[in-house]
Amino acid sequence: MAEATDRRTLLCVEALTAFVESGNSLLARAETESSEVPLEDFVREKIRIERPESLLGLIEAGATLFRSLSAKRKGEAEEVWRSGQQCVALQAAVEDYRQLGTQWDAFLERLDRELNPNPRTCDPDPKTRSISPETPLIDARTGECVTLRRYFGRGEKILLVLIRQFSCLLCRLHLEDLQKNQALLDARSLRVLVVSFGCQQGAHHWLQETSCPYDMLLDPQRQLYQAFGLRRSLKDVLNFSNMLRYAEYLLADMHFPKPLPSIQDDMFQLGGDFVVDQRGVVMFAHRCQSPIDRPSVSDLLATF
Repeated sequence: MAEATDRRTLLCVEALTAFVESGNSLLARAETESSEVPLEDFVREKIRIERPESLLGLIEAGATLFRSLSAKRKGEAEEVWRSGQQCVALQAAVEDYRQLGTQWDAFLERLDRELNPNPRTCDPDPKTRSISPETPLIDARTGECVTLRRYFGRGEKILLVLIRQFSCLLCRLHLEDLQKNQALLDARSLRVLVVSFGCQQGAHHWLQETSCPYDMLLDPQRQLYQAFGLRRSLKDVLNFSNMLRYAEYLLADMHFPKPLPSIQDDMFQLGGDFVVDQRGVVMFAHRCQSPIDRPSVSDLLATF
């Protein structure tokens, strides 16, 4: 038994060490690349899912760590190394892992400050807000210029689902959840409208990939995103904890969609869910704090 425990502890040390080495290498490369080009260019061109050497490479490194420990979730992996805490080498490996997390988040926080030195603050009381029915938008399917008034006056409340980039896996999963619970939404006379800040080409590709049945509107000037106070943040998207959560999706065979190379997207824009009445008054507001942070259907329906 002791020999088996020792082997398991050694395996844990080796897996953590390899993960930390990978993470430090990715972080060092990002620090170098971000100093060589304008920061917006670094964010747009260097942090891409198809570049495993970019910061996003930590997702696959996290998945490899979990596989090495026969774990499917971060919590399960942590249980493995907690069971061997009396080993000095494992204690050191865990400390290196935690230090990597601290350095990773500090780097992203610095980039956020440089990209947005004067961040907008959100309205502390979203229930006092309303959205103009005349907000100009574009029908993603037809390219027609429309306003929100088109959807008012039908005796329905409107659930505006503001998505992130077109290749956001978590946005797609959220909309799939809404579709599965369509009967509950119908019972509350709640109509779903998907909103994107992206271009029509990207929207057409997204609609083909997802077969989403909901109306989709484009907000290229991000007027709704700004009105609802939705942030754009590297740290909120790529922080250390989130990267390990994304690794869990890989292990569950849910792979991240690849963006169209012909369009320019923005993976650091956060989304949100907002229910408005027929006058545009906000009845429910959920500003996502990360891509993982979406309200459940029960949360949506519990407020009205």
